[in-house]
Amino acid sequence: MITPYDAALRLRQREMDDMRVSISAEVAQVIALDGHRDAIDTTVQTEIALAAQHAFPADAFVARMRAERASLCHQRAICDARLSGLRAQAIEAYGSLSAIGAAADRHRADTLRAAAIMEQSQIDDFSAARFTRTLAAARRLRAERDDRA
Repeated sequence: MITPYDAALRLRQREMDDMRVSISAEVAQVIALDGHRDAIDTTVQTEIALAAQHAFPADAFVARMRAERASLCHQRAICDARLSGLRAQAIEAYGSLSAIGAAADRHRADTLRAAAIMEQSQIDDFSAARFTRTLAAARRLRAERDDRA
């Protein structure tokens, strides 16, 4: 059954779908940044161990990797902030979607209830008309009998 809320409901559902895609993209970005950070940590540990075996200094490499890691952590913090904002928007949009869905359900229920009431009224009218016809026929028969007697 079509309701006046269907267009708004479809619009909100599309917005939710778009938000899901955006949230998934941000989560993928965070995972990629975490993976790159972990790779830097592993590389630094490996290079320090290798440099120690051959008595080479690894300070410049370690400093460069720390700077790159700090940059990745900063980018991750930005992604986390965007992700939190997207999640807050998704919660608000879901609440709106739920409210519109509830309104559409109430409209359907009210429409079905009104149709059922109208149908019952029609049935009651038909029953009353049949009862009235039967009663009138019975009165006519009684009046005819009384006239003959």
